[in-house]
Amino acid sequence: MVGSRADSGSTDLETELVAHLRRPDRFGGTAEVGTTVRRCLADIAEVLAPEPAAPAAAPPAVVTAAVRWAREGVALETVLTACHECARDALEFLAERIAAAALRAEAMVDGARLLVRAVEVVSTAAAAAYLDEHRVVAREHQTSAQTMVAALLSGHGVAALAKRSGLRVAPAYQVVALALPPHAEERAGGLEAVSAARRKLRRVQAALGTPLGSRSLSLLRADGGTVLIPLETDRSGPGGPTAAGLMSAEVLQLVAEAAEVRPMATVAAGTTAEVPELAGRTHDVLDRLRTSGHPPGLYRITDDATAEQDDAVADALRVHRLPRPVAAPDPRARPGTPGAA
Repeated sequence: MVGSRADSGSTDLETELVAHLRRPDRFGGTAEVGTTVRRCLADIAEVLAPEPAAPAAAPPAVVTAAVRWAREGVALETVLTACHECARDALEFLAERIAAAALRAEAMVDGARLLVRAVEVVSTAAAAAYLDEHRVVAREHQTSAQTMVAALLSGHGVAALAKRSGLRVAPAYQVVALALPPHAEERAGGLEAVSAARRKLRRVQAALGTPLGSRSLSLLRADGGTVLIPLETDRSGPGGPTAAGLMSAEVLQLVAEAAEVRPMATVAAGTTAEVPELAGRTHDVLDRLRTSGHPPGLYRITDDATAEQDDAVADALRVHRLPRPVAAPDPRARPGTPGAA
């Protein structure tokens, strides 16, 4: 269609299209988003008008705006919808002009091709900017979360870190010590083993995210680590700690399926001040269970040991393995009831 672009009808129509896109009066979308998107469409259409198929750089205005919108929580769907509403309005304008001026069909095709190319460049730039910004935010959150885990495990600087990072500290936590055997691909050695370990870790982190919720904190490596699950005080109940998601045999099964290995975990619960002690205890017990040849699975450390028995050896003897139930749990059951890990 390059030849047809020499036709003055196509050139004039594309010039009118750019001018129309610069008019905000016919667009009724979200004011700031719609105005910015429309302006970016006009700018990129003007640049592409001589040759729509030519490569085009992402408009700086839409990239800057998209980063800001992502930070402010504006949904990407809102931005893309504004872009498409502008495109629909522009197509209607093209159809009206073709009919009014009795232009050739090639002029409509050239105008539509230019519009589609502009929408492609702007929507791709916006989506890429959103993705990049969300990656930055995720890294920042991960760094803050890992710092908070370290503070909770050490018992120092928790309040100051919470104030600085905005992360909320729960009154109590379920403390999980997790051991992940090496995946078959990790045993091969070399760079592929390192990549396999990273893939396994990412799968485990994703598997834990849904059932435990976004407020759970973890400090994990390819061979395991520590997970802290916040417990809240249930004001409607007797005052015991509850949580939206708890480590259970079912959750550990999800980890096993994601990691493609047979994990072992020990779990205990206590107040925030007790987290350092509980973390040391759960890992000590986990090491002893593995050394003594206990089968993989989830083990809960009971809290009814007497003071003189309250050491790693006594805990290892008093640990109860939690079998995976055959039937699915009753969805009406309250989390934190007796028998839940």
